[in-house]
Amino acid sequence: MEFSRENEEFVRLYARHEGRLRRYVSAMVPIPSDVDDILQDTAVALMRKFDQYDHEQPFFNWASRFAMFEVLQHRKRNRTRKRHFSDEVLEAISAEYQQHQQSADRRRQVLAECVRQLAEQDRRLIELRYGSTETIDNLAARINEPVARLYRSLARIRNLLANCVRQKLAVEGNR
Repeated sequence: MEFSRENEEFVRLYARHEGRLRRYVSAMVPIPSDVDDILQDTAVALMRKFDQYDHEQPFFNWASRFAMFEVLQHRKRNRTRKRHFSDEVLEAISAEYQQHQQSADRRRQVLAECVRQLAEQDRRLIELRYGSTETIDNLAARINEPVARLYRSLARIRNLLANCVRQKLAVEGNR
């Protein structure tokens, strides 16, 4: 079976955002098997409509609208169950989730900016620590640094990053 470039792009985007979509749907649907069904229906709907996707817009935002529709459709099909949120609560959860995700996305962008502003040695240490699954002990041995000093260095850098993020977001909030 050969995939077109468009199909490949869809699969890559969906795979990258599936975890977020699962958390989004799970916030509205309490039964894990229902979440799985809704995600399958969402994936099928997204693939069918992928030619209408505006690549200038975030994929998650586009996909979450489909997921919300599938949640509502699922509710209609299963009206006999009593464990449903009202439509108003679902809309509120969806709106809150979207707002939270936008805020989290912005914080990640600001954090990336702050990481780029670090001194080269600090940035390298952060990349070594958080760019792999290597333990602190293994990392310390690899870079020939005492574990205690490595912990102190990482704590200092994390404080620098936290302050940088807070300051940048505070400036944005005051605009």
